[in-house]
Amino acid sequence: MTNSFLALATSVAHNIPLTGSAVLVDFRRAFFVVVLGYALLSAVTAGANEQEGKVPKQVFQCGSCGKGVQRGYIQAMGKVWHPEHFVCEICNQNLQGAAFIPHEGRPYHQHCYLDQYAPRCAGCDQPIEGRHLTAIGQKWHLHHFVCATCEQPIVGSEFVEKAGYPYHEACSAKIFNPRCEICLAPVTDYYLTNFWQEAFCQHHNEELQQCYSCGRLVSEHLTNNGVSFEDGRTMCNLCRRTGIDSLRAAETLAQKVATKIADLDFPLSRTSFPLRLVDMLELTQAGTHGKRINGTTQMAIETLNGEVVKREIAAILMLHGLPAEFFAATYAHELGHVWLFEQHFPELPLQVEEGICELFAHLWLINNPSPWSDYLIHLKERSTDPVYGEGYRIALRSLRHMNPAELFEFVKKHQSFPNAPNPAHSSAP
Repeated sequence: MTNSFLALATSVAHNIPLTGSAVLVDFRRAFFVVVLGYALLSAVTAGANEQEGKVPKQVFQCGSCGKGVQRGYIQAMGKVWHPEHFVCEICNQNLQGAAFIPHEGRPYHQHCYLDQYAPRCAGCDQPIEGRHLTAIGQKWHLHHFVCATCEQPIVGSEFVEKAGYPYHEACSAKIFNPRCEICLAPVTDYYLTNFWQEAFCQHHNEELQQCYSCGRLVSEHLTNNGVSFEDGRTMCNLCRRTGIDSLRAAETLAQKVATKIADLDFPLSRTSFPLRLVDMLELTQAGTHGKRINGTTQMAIETLNGEVVKREIAAILMLHGLPAEFFAATYAHELGHVWLFEQHFPELPLQVEEGICELFAHLWLINNPSPWSDYLIHLKERSTDPVYGEGYRIALRSLRHMNPAELFEFVKKHQSFPNAPNPAHSSAP
């Protein structure tokens, strides 16, 4: 009796979730050797035909050509085949004695089938046989799913995807994450960015002092350290580069600002006024209001028999050490007080007067564009101070409907901003 074996192919897929959205797939196939055999007709039919001396009828049909098979045959895939017709569907080479894979009723060499139908590894572009990974929308040999930077395996560890390639989290951070401007380490998913677009680790925000002027965290790498003033301020060395520490430097810059303000149609009696550089303590003792006061204007009014006989600016007090851009914007604000005084405005509510003076600083900043100007406007726009911040924003909104001359004429007449409630009067510096 001739032995014939049915060639089978089985596949089992096991999906095992891995970190980073990778899926492990086990793709196994069993291959069986094809054995050449000889077909025998049934005993009854054979015996009857032998007795009758007749040639038996064809009872098998070839799985390829469809013609009858009487003697030598191959049995596979539930069919019988002429030996010369049991060939690979791809290369047309005979499969006798070879392992094969059945697919849609046709036999294939193992390598032909894999090349035609098996998934290809995204790492080597070769067909995948056996276990493989599915990750980032592609399939990978286990040994080819490696970090694009260090080329070490990723299976079993977390990874991130960049431009279709996998990276260890740490490797990705070294290449793609910004570096902390303070400690120089790659920042994690949780980091902060200041106005100057400098990134830093979140924990530094609780550890370091903030520069009084620019808001940066004072540190070696970011600001080249800084200094502490006796009045409690901390200022970074970036801001100290242009710090106004001498009266001569202050007077020179103050005259430049006064000339520009006058050129913007806000005439002043002169371009220089008595100026003093003071610390935070003296500004506070001068009776200023607010949390961050950088200057104040002192007026002197002399009367005789109830009549005003002399009005003048006694002094403008400016906080010493401010960087030049900060000093200039602050001095423009103080010139707003000078202009209101010289134009004989009536006593204004505090929010209205400070809002007008913040407009003077705003006009100086937009006519002297720089990163510093952007920063100081940013501070004004986001200030929570009900006098300075809110006064500035109300004044700025008013300019959308009228020019500065019309706005100031309205304020002089009504002691309020257009379409704004008339707040209680309070003394201004």
